[in-house]
Amino acid sequence: MTIKDVEQQLGVPRATIRFYEKEKLISPIRGGNGYRDYSADDVSRLKEIILLRKIGLSVNDVEDILDGARTLTEVLAENINKLQTQMEELNGAIVLTKKIQNDSLDTNRLDIDKYWNILEDEERKGGKFMDIAKDIVRTEKGVVFSFMGWTDRDGNLYNSASDIGKFCGLVILIACIYCVVRNEWSAKNFVFGMSGVLVLIAVESIISIPLYFLSKKSEWVKENRIKALIISMGIVAAVFVVAAMILN
Repeated sequence: MTIKDVEQQLGVPRATIRFYEKEKLISPIRGGNGYRDYSADDVSRLKEIILLRKIGLSVNDVEDILDGARTLTEVLAENINKLQTQMEELNGAIVLTKKIQNDSLDTNRLDIDKYWNILEDEERKGGKFMDIAKDIVRTEKGVVFSFMGWTDRDGNLYNSASDIGKFCGLVILIACIYCVVRNEWSAKNFVFGMSGVLVLIAVESIISIPLYFLSKKSEWVKENRIKALIISMGIVAAVFVVAAMILN
């Protein structure tokens, strides 16, 4: 079963499924084409995870239950206490929700100004409401990381041992290629080749930051992120090569 099939069956976005995979709560196998193949057990496990998350359990709580580190009864008891505390903390949201419910016979005709003033008044009194800033920051951070090329095709940051190993191997390979091009195997050339790769990666990250903000104003940059990055990197690489020739 593909991730698209799982999305449709469970009604959750693939980003949510990928998140649970990243947290090692599910581990679907990969098919011959490199894409994940979700079994019936994977889907059943996802249903369990989503159910537990929707009743308020944290990812760590879910992991403890699935691993057998704590019993379901124990975690549910803790969850009830936590939810009761949250209810007390969100008293402002409860008050405002009930007021809107009682006042609005037609929910399609909400008096925005009226309830906005009530919202501000409840916050001044110490009432608590849902914190929307966290979701915005999390979403924006994911977009920035993806734009800068720090994530794989699934949107996960490159941070596993495998990713680090591949990166180190690539750096060493390029350093070797540099020695071959220079026709001289020496520590100086090897280190210089490695340094060059690391510098280019750092430059790419630095260039990607202004490109990201430029993409918010320029449709071309937004739609052609790779082309814009290649052009920018090409200019930097040309400067780097000229500098290397001069120094050597």
